[in-house]
Amino acid sequence: MKYNLNEPFLEGKEEDYLLDVLRSKWLSTKGKHTRIFEEKIAARSGLKYALAVQSGTAAIHTAAMALGLKKGDKVIVPNYTCAGSIVGIVQCQAAPVLLDIEPDTFGLDAALVRKYIDRVKPAALMVVHIYGFPSRDTEEIADICRRKGIALIEDCSEALGAKINNRSVGTYGDIATYSIRSEKMIGVGEGGVVATNSRGLLDKAFYWASRAAPYRTDKDPYWKTYYYTGVGMNYLLPHLLGAVARAQIENFDRILKRKISVGRRYQELLGGMEGLRMQQLVRGHQPVFWLNIILLEQLSEEKVRRLGEDLIASGVQIRPGFWPLSDLPPFGKMRRGAQETGMRVLKKGIVLPSSVYLADDHCRKVDEVVKILATRLKNYI
Repeated sequence: MKYNLNEPFLEGKEEDYLLDVLRSKWLSTKGKHTRIFEEKIAARSGLKYALAVQSGTAAIHTAAMALGLKKGDKVIVPNYTCAGSIVGIVQCQAAPVLLDIEPDTFGLDAALVRKYIDRVKPAALMVVHIYGFPSRDTEEIADICRRKGIALIEDCSEALGAKINNRSVGTYGDIATYSIRSEKMIGVGEGGVVATNSRGLLDKAFYWASRAAPYRTDKDPYWKTYYYTGVGMNYLLPHLLGAVARAQIENFDRILKRKISVGRRYQELLGGMEGLRMQQLVRGHQPVFWLNIILLEQLSEEKVRRLGEDLIASGVQIRPGFWPLSDLPPFGKMRRGAQETGMRVLKKGIVLPSSVYLADDHCRKVDEVVKILATRLKNYI
């Protein structure tokens, strides 16, 4: 592809730190570079504590276990998100309840939360910040959760660095999760993070992510190392990936600047185009533009798909929107109410190339992508 959807920005100290790990011969968990990464991503997220794990899905599962979610507990989840957001809940045998999204930023709709929350009586609720845009109703939903004593999980997998009124996403909930898969805001290949201001929740997350073995510190008697008190997961991030993660978080200002440049250029060029809509820029919100999606509202679903195939054939790497979770076979019975907004995003949406390298030469390649899009689009109107 001439115009890539996403690429990791490996222009920091990744090689130096990886060589340091190899020379140290410590490849496993709890490595030096991993610990430094955890400290730095916690600070970047505006939170006190962070635990690095092996995927964003593992992070959500770990967070759910740390909150004590169990069989039968209901958890409200937005219907338009990656399936990883719901898998971690199902793995706890909790019962997701899928609500539709609002049309501006594709986040969980607070109006639907107010409508269903007393009927559902959830133990927890999840806000997801889609494509790097802070969910529009985050503050209202956080307030609802505080007043009703409901735990709040923030899935920030796509939104590291995003803010609402200069406050970082992830700080509104009891616990936050991030993905550090290779195409996310920072990437190590595959990885995730659980972050929180609660030392108690951090300790529980570490317990579950390290096979439910409570005696794992250097101060504990060595003979208790393999003493398990529950059925936990082996989720901790290995040192090799921690080294890449450290290099990435230390270079995050450069990554963030590039992503924002690409996103703003798309907004400038496409924001006012007739028959086309983008995620909305909400006053006081600071998105990081992890991905840039357009909704071609005047085209049928069939034409949108054909246009997507045409763009791919032209060297423009695109992807579809997420399938609404309620339209996936495992999760269909979990829906509440209509799911029209999420389905419209899938049927009308095309996610455009958003690589950090599109920022080169004053976003020249973004201009080229838009020109190709405009040319191809004429064939479908």
